[in-house]
Amino acid sequence: MQFRRGLITLCAVFCGHTVAALPVQADELTPVRFLPAWIPQAQFAGFYVAEDRGFYAEAGLAVEILQGGPERPASQYLGRGEVDFASLFLSQAIELKGAGVPVVNLAQLIHRSSHLLLAHADSGIEGPADLDGRKIAVWPDFIAQPRALFRRYEVEPVLVEQGASMGVFIRRGVDVASAMRYNEFQALYLSGFEADEFVVIELGAHNVGFPEDGIYALEHTLDSDPERARAFVEASLRGWEYAFAYPEEAIDSVMARVRAAGVISNRAHQMRMLEVLRSVYFDEDGQREPVVLSREDFEFVNEAMMQSGDLSEPLDYERFNRPVLSND
Repeated sequence: MQFRRGLITLCAVFCGHTVAALPVQADELTPVRFLPAWIPQAQFAGFYVAEDRGFYAEAGLAVEILQGGPERPASQYLGRGEVDFASLFLSQAIELKGAGVPVVNLAQLIHRSSHLLLAHADSGIEGPADLDGRKIAVWPDFIAQPRALFRRYEVEPVLVEQGASMGVFIRRGVDVASAMRYNEFQALYLSGFEADEFVVIELGAHNVGFPEDGIYALEHTLDSDPERARAFVEASLRGWEYAFAYPEEAIDSVMARVRAAGVISNRAHQMRMLEVLRSVYFDEDGQREPVVLSREDFEFVNEAMMQSGDLSEPLDYERFNRPVLSND
């Protein structure tokens, strides 16, 4: 597949020597606007590396990576056509498609869920059945998985909006907070909290673990220039390969964006995030997960979102799944 050709290009780099790419004039590059699903962090290290190492430029692209987060929701910006490509959770994209936005999946990066709900150990909460009436902080853009959990256990918690910080949870302003295993959970640990101070509810352990990060575009963006879409995905995957092969350099790229955005974080947190992400980018045998969204995963999330009321009717897999690379 096209993805594997990136390995050949990177061979000299992996051997300790960088092959000089032929210079590309800026006016010869095709402009691209890309919006990650959240604030600058190691969750998007591969994209930052692809920009900094020149992989996008080598693919003929001038990529502008915008700053995402609660104030710039990737799903809304993509839906309005203000960006060419975005990283979204599968549930976000399905919700967009269900609302009539012609969004399509170009590549699936993460096939497993890292979404957690955290409760203080002394809260009396031991599992999902104890969430009824409790105050829970959730991310509005990533609400589909928790809502599926609430429906499965027939509980009605009080939902409040959670931003990019765990402050309200630490101050006990809520009973439960949302967290990603590779991000907020690690940040709490690095802040001095011990694992036994929390009750961890893994959504994946309760059959509501949805695949997460994928690369998305609108149908007309793909149809009008399929080569640009393929080039963006392929160069991004090269960036991810390089990020995991050279984590220190990858975190250099991450921290440059973190500092520029004024995000409160540090190198230790971002490095730990990248290390945990490796476990969801690779399978148990250390092989890169497929880049094509499976029909089984799509239909599983489709059905769960219909049951939780986030989707009114089933979607068509062929119209949603438009991969620009194959799994071969």
